[in-house]
Amino acid sequence: MGTTYASAGGTLHLFRPATASADFAADAAAQEAEDAAALAAAAGHPALIACQTTAALLTEYADATPDDQAQEWAFTALDRVTECAYAVIEGDDERAEALGREARGERAAFTLGRFEDAGKVTAERLAALDDETRRLLEWYAHPFPIEWLFAPDRDTFGRILRKRIVVLFHGPGGLSLGLRYLLGADVDIIGVDLDGGAVATATAAGFRVIHADVTDLDPESPALQFVSGIALTPPCQAYTPSGLGKGRYTAAIDTILSVIYAVGAAAGFLPWDGSPTGYAPRSGMTWDEVREPLARLEDARAGLMAEVVIWPLAMLARGSMVEWVAVEQSSALPAAIEEALFAELTHAGWHTTEAWTLDAVTYGAASHRRRRFMAAYRAQQPFVDLIPAAPLPAPTFAEVVGWRTGRTYLTRGHRPVDPVTGRAKGGGTRSADLPATCVTATAYGWADAETGQTISQADIGRLVGFPAAYPWTHVGRGRGVRNQAQQAADAVCPMVAAAVFGRILGDADWEAKVRAYVHALYARTASPDPAFEQLAVFAADKGTPAPEAA
Repeated sequence: MGTTYASAGGTLHLFRPATASADFAADAAAQEAEDAAALAAAAGHPALIACQTTAALLTEYADATPDDQAQEWAFTALDRVTECAYAVIEGDDERAEALGREARGERAAFTLGRFEDAGKVTAERLAALDDETRRLLEWYAHPFPIEWLFAPDRDTFGRILRKRIVVLFHGPGGLSLGLRYLLGADVDIIGVDLDGGAVATATAAGFRVIHADVTDLDPESPALQFVSGIALTPPCQAYTPSGLGKGRYTAAIDTILSVIYAVGAAAGFLPWDGSPTGYAPRSGMTWDEVREPLARLEDARAGLMAEVVIWPLAMLARGSMVEWVAVEQSSALPAAIEEALFAELTHAGWHTTEAWTLDAVTYGAASHRRRRFMAAYRAQQPFVDLIPAAPLPAPTFAEVVGWRTGRTYLTRGHRPVDPVTGRAKGGGTRSADLPATCVTATAYGWADAETGQTISQADIGRLVGFPAAYPWTHVGRGRGVRNQAQQAADAVCPMVAAAVFGRILGDADWEAKVRAYVHALYARTASPDPAFEQLAVFAADKGTPAPEAA
């Protein structure tokens, strides 16, 4: 006696022993009738249609490929159709939608495999995709580009020709500028950032940036399986001394550590001697569940440091080839958090870890910016030093903004002078004949202590290390002077980024490239800006349209 499951794409036969009892047969018949009624009642529901479409595809494949794996795929897909139908008629929309997404993901993965099996993936083949297949694969890759679903090209020695890099908390482009323009690295970069203004600025400069919350995206996306490196620059305000420092509270540190230590178990990298792989099975926690304790933090930005291990470990668990991780954060990051991050990365196979506290002035910037940089490597051993062999001359504040010597500026805007102290009320005064203090969001109000003359956004950007013509962009009402200044304040100094990536990628010429950039950046030349002219040419050569917002 046997049972037959029919679908639009084929038929799957599941045989039972001939000795099956009459009672069993009756029960089976009753169940089949009940299932058929559920399918009829739920007919037309989008989630059910997705499940049925996948079942039809896999059943057709099982009919043509009679092996155990194909049969199992088809049976699982058909079983999901029935489960989805019951979820629909019982009003469990959340479960039905989850089953629909699961089915659609399986269909996309199957379609992807067939596409790759048909021959080398080329831009021409991708462009020739029919509309239905393209929509399916775009959904599967979203919000990353469809081409990232496929393996990158390699040379005759098997080396990747153009490595893929993800930059989380991308900002206006400091890291990407240092990597792709200063170093001239031929890499494919995609950033993610929540600030619409920063995304607009980076996009205008030629970078591809997804406008989204990092925590809303899937770190196990199939589009990330061929990513070679990931860089993260989480917001620093919760740790920096100039902020409220709520990320340095003992309770906050304990909460963040508890989440970091849960990441390895969730990704399947918890060391366990009793396992043949050396790791315990995955805990079964979703990434949202792992992050859940962070909701108790007074400053939610502090908890974003957990993404430093969530993303690379999740990517690795999904089968990614990610080789290195780079991180930038406040120099006041608690040591316990750094140690926990490195411990989890080490357990997962990043056997070389290192960290430095670097000041942008050391790399020729016109403003101080002390930041903690961390890196971890799976295979390669860094051999390039990231400290300049000889000091790079850092220009003064006055030289950058075009002031004569002997002037001072107020770092909190032009304020009335206190007649008792002779100093500006509520403001800090600093000589303009030195490199600037660390740029903050209030830099748009930095003013000459005597005349009240303020500086421009171009000046603010150059103090940090960006070309004068960098396309700082504001999204929203008003002129956005504070938002644009905040973007510059949040950015990684491009020269420091070039040094860090020079070490990571083994570019021994990074120092010469940085010196040439600094010379062009701070040269007193007439418009147009030669540094940005070179940047525009490079962006046009390497850049591609930005993906849609997530």
